[in-house]
Amino acid sequence: MQQFLQGILMGLGVSVPIGPVNVLIMSYALRSYTKALCLGLGAMSADMLYLALSAFGISQLAKIPIVFACISVFGAAFLLYIALGIYRDAKRSVHLQSVERGSHVAVFGKGFLLNIFNPYVIMFWLSVSASIGRERFGLALAGLVCGILSWITLFALAVYKSRAKISDRAARAFAYISALILLFFALKLIYAVIVGEILN
Repeated sequence: MQQFLQGILMGLGVSVPIGPVNVLIMSYALRSYTKALCLGLGAMSADMLYLALSAFGISQLAKIPIVFACISVFGAAFLLYIALGIYRDAKRSVHLQSVERGSHVAVFGKGFLLNIFNPYVIMFWLSVSASIGRERFGLALAGLVCGILSWITLFALAVYKSRAKISDRAARAFAYISALILLFFALKLIYAVIVGEILN
């Protein structure tokens, strides 16, 4: 039971802080709750994968500087791509139906890639994996799923339910801010690679 509760806390710890995934969930939830949920599920899948790899020591490969630098560069490029997409779509009305391009599967994949190429997510799971015993890995994984699923479900729902109170002008401003936040995270990754601070 302790491992299950620990998994819940880890799930909340990795999903609650404001970052690229939460920013994108908010952007999607203004138009489609199910797609916002799919994005969160994709990101959660990446978290589960990294937890599994960390528990069995495989993700230690990510500590190799060149491997970590490649992940960071790909992550930065992907964030820039998403930021550009949000910026281009900012003028689209939040109240239009079916305005969000891409299938639910594509949105799921976007969430997965967003976390799989985030070196800070990797470092989080590398730092917590030592506290999880392999014999109780299943309980920790179940707790992790419950913690993350609770957050992405309720967070996306709260944004979606309040969208009617958000004017198109406010939604457009939020889209521009979201693009800037994602740009910030992308530049932060690039800077970290240049100065080598991620692994220090």
